[in-house]
Amino acid sequence: MEINKMKKIYSLLIATFFLLVACEKDEIRIWDSGNYVQFVEEYKDSLTYSFFFYGTQEEIKVPLNMRLIGLPLANDAYVSLRVNKELTTAEPDSYELENEMVFRKDVLEETGYFLLKKTALLDTKEVRLVIDIVENDVLKPGQNIYTRKVVRFSSLISQPLWWDDVVTESLLGKYTETKFRLFMEVTGVGDLTELSESERWSLARQFKYYLIKKEDEGNPVQDEDGSYMSVPVVG
Repeated sequence: MEINKMKKIYSLLIATFFLLVACEKDEIRIWDSGNYVQFVEEYKDSLTYSFFFYGTQEEIKVPLNMRLIGLPLANDAYVSLRVNKELTTAEPDSYELENEMVFRKDVLEETGYFLLKKTALLDTKEVRLVIDIVENDVLKPGQNIYTRKVVRFSSLISQPLWWDDVVTESLLGKYTETKFRLFMEVTGVGDLTELSESERWSLARQFKYYLIKKEDEGNPVQDEDGSYMSVPVVG
């Protein structure tokens, strides 16, 4: 009885081994049968934009970072893109996307761009634009989780991602809408994402001096809770 049981176990192990080998070969065959392209970020890592942070700007230029799977192309090729209309809630007049973007030869990563456009609807709600990579004669979509891009955008105000714990503790203090609106009014800047530490520090100091000046004039700025507005930046 034990011998038969052991034979069954060995047979199962051998069958599993050959199945795994077959799957591996199949996967290699699939990925070797053409050129594949995908976005650098997973689709769950959606992009979020608000025109509020861009002042009077009517358009936002958004990058699409793409990566080639395999060897570099011998010739320039086009990546085919499609707006997923079932998942997209943005109106067609609120974005501009080409159906094809160039992926240059001899490189493994490429960046294309599309536009978000400011419309009246964005003043009242956030909308979603979903972009899929689709197959063409040269390039095929790569891994599923990297072949879709989700972009959310509006003109609504909210705490920006750059206003993180570091900014809170060392530059601008606790976020409030009142403080953020005034900061933008004083500095003329609403997006600190791409700025260096020294540039952020300089803007925070400019805002601090404004608050001090208002207090010296006997007209201190009040925050939303009624307290005098202040910032922790040193200098």
